[in-house]
Amino acid sequence: MDTEYRIARFSDSVSLVDFMKAVSGDTDNLAFTVSEAEKLDENGERLFVTELRKTPSVFAVAITDGIIAGTCEIRASDYHVRTKHRGELAIAVRKEYWGTGIAQRLLDFALAEAYEKGIRKVVLSVRKDNERAIAFYRKNNFFEEGCDSMLFSIDGEYVDGLRFGLVLNN
Repeated sequence: MDTEYRIARFSDSVSLVDFMKAVSGDTDNLAFTVSEAEKLDENGERLFVTELRKTPSVFAVAITDGIIAGTCEIRASDYHVRTKHRGELAIAVRKEYWGTGIAQRLLDFALAEAYEKGIRKVVLSVRKDNERAIAFYRKNNFFEEGCDSMLFSIDGEYVDGLRFGLVLNN
């Protein structure tokens, strides 16, 4: 399996919409739902990519078999001098590519890009019951920072999460 890892381009907009619609139905571990993904369109994704390029944020894609197999976003906190060194991580991989190593290589690529852009701390929230993701983050030296209560509301039930962080060193 040949996979290309790179920063998202404007030309990826249609593929990004397709990807978001696909992964939203794969799991309840993402912040967005199937119905929210169905509302996405090419122009919205193009605007999203444009906005990210104005900040130190990173939006990386993994392209396999001509489709987006995974994405990894590290969104810079904001433009404030005191917090611009921080980024929030979100990663998603199509279910048919789970267990292939795409998530690992995508994370490695995105973290290196984030470091080059001046991000020195990456944080994330993960569902408390998502053992596979928690093991993945721990394997990658993320450390648990605390509880993220009521992280998600799924079918009217609140699901707690854990907060993780990683300090980036070259």
